[in-house]
Amino acid sequence: MGAEKKGSKHKKVYIDKVLKLLDTYQKVLIVSSNNISSKQIQIIRKALLKKAVVLMGKNSLIRRACKMYAEKNPKVNDLIPLIKQNIGLVFTNEDPRTIRDIIVENKINAPAKAGTIAPNDVIVPKGDTGLEPTQTTFLQALDIQTRIAKRQIEILYDVKLVSEGEKVGSSEATLLSKLGIKPFVYGMKLVRVYDNGSVYGPEVLDITDEMLKKNVLEELGNVSGISLELGFPTQVSLPYSFMNNFRNLLAISIETGYEIKEAESIRELLENPEALKELMEKQNEEEKDEKEEEKEEEPEPESESESDDDMFGGGLFD
Repeated sequence: MGAEKKGSKHKKVYIDKVLKLLDTYQKVLIVSSNNISSKQIQIIRKALLKKAVVLMGKNSLIRRACKMYAEKNPKVNDLIPLIKQNIGLVFTNEDPRTIRDIIVENKINAPAKAGTIAPNDVIVPKGDTGLEPTQTTFLQALDIQTRIAKRQIEILYDVKLVSEGEKVGSSEATLLSKLGIKPFVYGMKLVRVYDNGSVYGPEVLDITDEMLKKNVLEELGNVSGISLELGFPTQVSLPYSFMNNFRNLLAISIETGYEIKEAESIRELLENPEALKELMEKQNEEEKDEKEEEKEEEPEPESESESDDDMFGGGLFD
């Protein structure tokens, strides 16, 4: 009976902790914690100090806490389906991209254990192994070509020992351990982002402001083109419509001789070919000067001789 009360007390404390986190933070990064050790979790917690809080625990208790909090904020209901399998929650009010980058940086190399699924190909490089000649039979059993050089085993060619997605065998794990190779890199992997009721994938974090601006401008250009083609005025096409109509008005004025103030300067240029020629030459010179200025602003690569002089503090005979 006492153990049950103690367990219930721990569950209540944990649920209260989750409720407090949901009340404090607007964003939650859902991360996969497969093959993550408790030591690595502590390293990530330390790296995220004052920026985010990492929560690990039973999914059932986290879901229960979320359902309780959803009575106050229904948006949290969108978070509940994401709490499944081996995951952790990272609560933050910072830019999710910053938190994601910190998590990604904190990966560690790990040895290959027998029975684990390889997340990537495992290559054993050619060269000296440091193993004694008595181990030759063990390597030959794995179909690895070797020779004896300087009283140790030397592998002749790079060998793909395990392919991605394959299960690591006991012999492969033993060999990698003997060679001191830790072929796998493990870390938390971002699965989803919950942002105040919105849920999106990790790929969204790679979208920059420049990319958004470019896409918006391209779409506005498409809308403007369609509007002009259909003759249907929109806010983005009106400036082009006014410009095209004004050009038509100028052309009619020049062609018919009907004078309007805006066409006077154009008519003067057409009546004075020399002035038109001078204006075109002036524009060409200005464009040429702008290109030369842009070229001068580009840094020139240092020559080898200049680099050497800088390295040794001067020329050979200075």
